[in-house]
Amino acid sequence: MVPTTRYTTNDTASGARAGTARRVVVRGETAPLRLFCFHHAGGSAWSFAGWGHRLGRGIDVVPVSLPPRSASAADSPGSVGTMDDLVREVAGRLAPALDEPHAFYGHSMGALIAYEVAQRRLAAGRRPPVCFVTGAHRAPHLPAPDLTTDLSDTALELLLGLGGAGRLLREDPRRMRDVVNRLRQDLLVGATYRYPAAERRPLPCPVQVFHGSDDPLVPTAHAAAWERHAAGSFSLRLMPGGHFFHKEHKELFFGELGRALRAADAAHRR
Repeated sequence: MVPTTRYTTNDTASGARAGTARRVVVRGETAPLRLFCFHHAGGSAWSFAGWGHRLGRGIDVVPVSLPPRSASAADSPGSVGTMDDLVREVAGRLAPALDEPHAFYGHSMGALIAYEVAQRRLAAGRRPPVCFVTGAHRAPHLPAPDLTTDLSDTALELLLGLGGAGRLLREDPRRMRDVVNRLRQDLLVGATYRYPAAERRPLPCPVQVFHGSDDPLVPTAHAAAWERHAAGSFSLRLMPGGHFFHKEHKELFFGELGRALRAADAAHRR
């Protein structure tokens, strides 16, 4: 039976100041665990601003900047047009930084990218993460809902509203237009993903899944199905909130994420 933890909360914690500070490791001090964070569709590396402050000492947050995405990549030099191309590019860029102990966190589309980067490293005989954490995404072997049937600005603004960003973005029409265009391209690129069952094996590290109990895009059973991809320990954490639960209940989320990462890091060091 899958170990599942459910939380209820009334917290209204305010956000911490954005920005992540790099720690200098001095002689005799344990190096921090590097947490590579992969953002959701329509997001950017800035989606993880403030995470380093909230997770605190011992965890070095590294937001992953993705290459430009465009479904018409042939007409957009420097862009990637498929999930395969996106993962290949990201895995290549990150390779030099992944030979030391590290963990992955992927939110929504970022969970799928993180999973495929980890799989590429396993296939190449390289170091896997010491912990693999996902949020707001179904297990990769399950069919994805088709979010590309209506890519109008209005429909995409409604999707952005799931993250509580709609009102703020509407106050800046130019920024809203840029984010809507980025989300449109991400959804089109994400729709090219096909799960290659014969080439995938369970991840040889703890797999931690966070899931919003009111997520309109991901059923709880689809989040729990990540267990199939764990060779070791697996846990499902049901959080209050929707697709962007980590923005709704920050203290709860970062407390749980920090504990999961520190436990996996401690087990790895033993």
